[in-house]
This record gives sequence, structure tokens and C-alpha cells, in this order.
Amino acid sequence: MTDRVLRNSDPGDPEAAVHAELTTRLSELRRQPRLDAVVEASRAAVLVSVPRLRSVHARLTRNSTGDGRGASRARWGARDTATVAALLLGLLAAGLVLPSPRNGRPALGVDEAAAWVGLSAIASASIFWLLERGRLTSFLLGAHTRGAARLYVVLGVVWTLVFAYMVGNWDEVDRFEPARATLGLVLLGIAVAGITALAVVARRRDRVALADPVTAAKDEWGHSEADADPLRQWWAALPSKLTPAERLAADRSYGATIDVLEREGVLRARDARRLRRKNAAAVWRGDAG
Repeated sequence: MTDRVLRNSDPGDPEAAVHAELTTRLSELRRQPRLDAVVEASRAAVLVSVPRLRSVHARLTRNSTGDGRGASRARWGARDTATVAALLLGLLAAGLVLPSPRNGRPALGVDEAAAWVGLSAIASASIFWLLERGRLTSFLLGAHTRGAARLYVVLGVVWTLVFAYMVGNWDEVDRFEPARATLGLVLLGIAVAGITALAVVARRRDRVALADPVTAAKDEWGHSEADADPLRQWWAALPSKLTPAERLAADRSYGATIDVLEREGVLRARDARRLRRKNAAAVWRGDAG
């Protein structure tokens, strides 16, 4: 298809050739996830702008086991953002009441902090439980990290120390109105039990997932030797293979790609603005995020 487009376009106007090539691919690009469409379109544009690359690319495509994007690698997603939020809530529970290392004084007394400590801890544990169903393939706590159970154990130990501190300083609680502080302590105890149970569940699920050789071969960042696809490596090294004139043409083709995708509604305006600021080489490598 690329060869046919080039023959029918103006050879003196590489950007017009890029526009023509991407126009023929629009229906296919619209069916893909937005970021994958950006990667594929930007690569097609490079092959149009630097014709000598097409024969090498065709040969590598025949010998490749994938599409060069490394699609099996875990990427940051909404689940990871929620994981960070849950962790911060868990740490907040300790920060509210434990003495500061700087001055030895807590941010709040036990009476004022107990309810907030309990709510923060139970919210954190609840979020972690809700995230557990899809955790195995997440970026931060996927099975490949082998770290979920350890994180839950650490949180459980920290909350246990907070629980012991609050019990040891219970004389700070108003004995005539202890309900709020008592509720906070009970919630904290439930959170400790919940995060401990979750650590056991996570350890078992990770053990089952790691029985899969594909998952077991990944390091803590989700990389494995199986990801070293020749086509993907070629795209990653592409900038070093281009002459200065070819790199200029390739960069222009990237800008033309974003223009076409935005104009045709494949990209939203805010995504197009972000991608124009992104290094084209990173997108060719497969990183449009």
C-alpha cells in the first residue's frame, strides 16, 4: 500500500505523501486504541519519508514474532494511580498520630486523630482489596514485581505500631466522650486484619501467576528477554540509522502524522498538543504515553 501511495503522490512533497498514506489507513487506525494508532501511523509516515527503510522493515516484519510495540508489557494505568492513592492514605494514617522524627511530637493527639486514623486506614485497605482482582497485570503491583504481599505486610506492621501507640496513649482520650476515638481504634484494628488477609491472598495469587513462564521471565519493570523482538529493537535504534537529512524528514513526518490524526478525529486536541511536544523517536520506539 505504501508503494502505491508513493507512486500516486508528488515525489517532491514528502509531507503530501505522508498525508496520502495515512488517509488510506484511517479506518484501520480508528479501530485501534488511540496511543497504538499514533505509534503505527508515525512509523508508517517514517517509511514514506525515508523510502530506503522500507525493504529493511519488510524483512524484519517477516522474521518478527510481534508488531514491535511490546504490547505484553505492563503499562501505567488508572489502577496504578489508585494504588498510589491507597498507599498515601495508608501512610497518612501513621503520619497523623505517630511522633515526628524531627521534634518528637505528633501532628495530632490521640483523641483528635483516632477517628481520622481509622478512616484513612480502612479506606486504604478497602481500595487495595478492590484493586486486587486486576492487580496481577498492573504496572506497580503486578505479579512480575513480586512485591504486593511485601507492601501489604509493611502497611500491616506500620498500622499495628500505630494501634499500639494509640492504646498506650489512651489517657489522652476524653473519658466522657470516647466514642469517636474508640470507633477510630476499631476501624484501625479491622484495617490491620484486612491488610494481613490481603497479603496472604496476594502471595497465593502471585505464586500461581508466576508459574506461567512468560510472567516469571519478567523483571520488576515488566521487561523480559522475550520482549527483545528484532523489529522492536530496530525501531528503538532507528534515529542512529538516519542521516541528518533523513532525520529532518522523519521529524517532519511525525508532525504531519499528528496533524492528520487530529484533523480526522483520531486524536483529541489536548492529546495532539501533548504529542507534538513529545520526542518523535520515543513514539517510533512504541512509547506514545
